[in-house]
Amino acid sequence: MDIREFETWVRRLRPSLQTVARRMLADEDDAEDAVQDALLKLWLIRDRLTLYRSPDALATVVVKNLCISRWRERQAEALPLSEDVEISSERSPDHDLEEHEDHMWLCRTIQGLPSAQMTILKMSQAEGMSNRQIADVLGITETSVRTALCKARHKLLEELKKRR
Repeated sequence: MDIREFETWVRRLRPSLQTVARRMLADEDDAEDAVQDALLKLWLIRDRLTLYRSPDALATVVVKNLCISRWRERQAEALPLSEDVEISSERSPDHDLEEHEDHMWLCRTIQGLPSAQMTILKMSQAEGMSNRQIADVLGITETSVRTALCKARHKLLEELKKRR
């Protein structure tokens, strides 16, 4: 797909992508950001879009996945301590507090990764996407995906060693 075809396709498709994003996300700005991010990902693979049976469906799936990721991030940020800590007879409140702090530390550390590594790690771990799927969506090679995942995990391990 050349640049003109892509622009025409986006002009036609954008309103429906915005509708999907608005339905999934309560915040108008988040919805617009999700659509923008999706269009950027699609731009990166524009030369291969014609290989898909339905580029429109691919665009919708990319927007939905980005909306789900944004929603999960917001849920993790907004979850108050009282709801995050489960009290059971087998676990102490100290243990639950440590677990919560570990979770929050991990979220902050992941947010501190370079943008590409963070995105690929989330797509792999949180969304359960394969390296091939990630490579297709981002328009990069599987080797690049594996390298970014390796670097992200290595950085997390280094940070964990510093913490303990």
